[in-house]
Amino acid sequence: MEQPDTFTTQPVVIEGRSIIILYGSETGNAEEIAGELGQMTRQLHFRTTVDVMDSFKLSDLLRASLVIFVTSTTGQGEMPKNTLKFWKNLLHKRLNNTNCLGSVKFTIFGLGDSSYLKFNWAARKLQVRLLQLGATEFLEAGEGDERHDNGIDSIYLPWSEKLKATLLSDYPLPPNIEPIPDNVHLPPKYSLELASEISSGTPPSNPPPTDNTTTPRRPPDDRLNLPNGIQATLLQNNRVTPPDHWQDVRYLHFQLPLSSFPQDLEKAQLTFVIHPKNYPEDVDELISMMNWTPIADIPLNTSSLPPKIHPFLNPSRRPTTTLRDLLTHNLDITAVPKRSFIRELPFFTQNEMEQDRLRELIAHGNEQDFYDYTSRPARTILEVLRDFPGVQIPFERIIDFFPLIRGREFSVCNGGPDRLSSGSVNISILVALLQYQTIIRKPRIGLCSHYLDHLPPGTSLTVQLKPASGPRLTTPEQALRPLITVGTGTGIAPLRALIMERQSHSPDVGTTLLFFGARNRSADYYFSEEWSSYTNLKIFPAFSRDPDEPNEADAVTNPLPVGDTEHPQLPEYDAGKKYVQHLIRRHSQEVSEILKQNPIICVSGSAGRMPVSVRNAFLDVLVMTGMVDDKEKAEEWFDNARNLTFWQETW
Repeated sequence: MEQPDTFTTQPVVIEGRSIIILYGSETGNAEEIAGELGQMTRQLHFRTTVDVMDSFKLSDLLRASLVIFVTSTTGQGEMPKNTLKFWKNLLHKRLNNTNCLGSVKFTIFGLGDSSYLKFNWAARKLQVRLLQLGATEFLEAGEGDERHDNGIDSIYLPWSEKLKATLLSDYPLPPNIEPIPDNVHLPPKYSLELASEISSGTPPSNPPPTDNTTTPRRPPDDRLNLPNGIQATLLQNNRVTPPDHWQDVRYLHFQLPLSSFPQDLEKAQLTFVIHPKNYPEDVDELISMMNWTPIADIPLNTSSLPPKIHPFLNPSRRPTTTLRDLLTHNLDITAVPKRSFIRELPFFTQNEMEQDRLRELIAHGNEQDFYDYTSRPARTILEVLRDFPGVQIPFERIIDFFPLIRGREFSVCNGGPDRLSSGSVNISILVALLQYQTIIRKPRIGLCSHYLDHLPPGTSLTVQLKPASGPRLTTPEQALRPLITVGTGTGIAPLRALIMERQSHSPDVGTTLLFFGARNRSADYYFSEEWSSYTNLKIFPAFSRDPDEPNEADAVTNPLPVGDTEHPQLPEYDAGKKYVQHLIRRHSQEVSEILKQNPIICVSGSAGRMPVSVRNAFLDVLVMTGMVDDKEKAEEWFDNARNLTFWQETW
């Protein structure tokens, strides 16, 4: 089904010219960049391998001329989960002083978020360890920042151009071979084919259309074959914000069989992973636009696909996979398109105006144009294909074209006795549905938000459970330590779970201060009715959009002895403001008393300015109450692990 004038060429095999590109990724961004770099190195006729770090042994690095690492940072400066085996091997003590990677030449590109204290920490740790083991850098590392005006691309694109120039300069091609131009198509990495030209006779599993126009057809309930998947049943899907509130926040409660629950996670801080699905109307539209209707329900041969993709493809009660199955369960057709997606489209339209516009979008120097067309309005893949109706993607290439649907991770918000019942495990999450209008005035709803919006109680689905990042804070010993928690919005979820788990260990649970921030007391004061029932807990709520109340500074408390609540030398810039960082300063004496007792500090909520502002508030408390002399000493004190345990979960 490829366009007849599409020209495809293979890179030339040149002895001694090879690159390994290894990535560590949590959300897929690092994997996307690794794929882009792989495309570029193939165009330069390097024999290129792109894979996840955990698929490689250290000895494998010695096989390539060059190695490129691409990694994000997760949690508190930690390596992504799909790098941990590789990282553990790299840290083995027997490797010290061996110069075992002396022949390895490498470079690194890190993806980070400068709102986190340990910005790009994973890439930096990896760089240091590789150098310790004798490897040498052939190009200075790049550090992308999500907080930059144009996101990661602001640093990545110039860095990738520098990488290309370095490769051509230091590893020149033979005189008779030229780099493959951008307008020449490389062969696909993955290719599908029909298993039979005759339909299996199994009808699509989508529920049939109904006359109810207000509720869209839901995706089918087929459960996925997920690695370490657990069957869960949705018991509750309740909106907890008022119907007229700007944000739809849901409390979802699931039941899991106790027999399938990993015992090592029984009392851990948990992350609950949901794999959403595309809605039938979106799938139908794409099938129609691409003229795939005649083959949409014919079984596909997926045997040639790599193992990392294969486990996700077949719904567990279907013996075969069809194009419709893939588009419903596995491929994200409503994501904001990446540059690699746009780069492929000109090869599959015969409309010259469309070809020119698509290539213009990704041309060097047009980064702002690309951002304004894709990310700024959150334009989806489906919308892009509507804008370019001449594009006809061959079904054989869809694994190359569309990103896989990734599981969405949510912090579990319950713990202690609430989590376990006879023969089953109860898991609750608090989810703010992603719904908004873009700059082009188009309504948007996230893929997982759309999926959860109409998910009825009684639905059975396959989920995954993972331990949350950071230190283990739920042991009986940790429960005796004082705790300061700071949560905004749905960031209260993991803090509630932690508080519930601590309360289950001992009646002498350590003192807990909870600073909670939201817009309105009446709309988004989550779990407000239960805070007074906990032992040794005092909550300081901050409602930024509510008018001042006479006793607003008073905390909701279940009696707890505290020090003087006067705030010495309160900074003028806090006057009249009602965010969590301002309450931390206003109650500096109470906070200071806790800081002197080797506490645990947990911060949870939106990334950006909040975590930085909260950290600065704690530093101000240290200075205001005389624990240290100045801001510089406060930084040193706060970063000293002997003084406190710090955990942050932001998104």
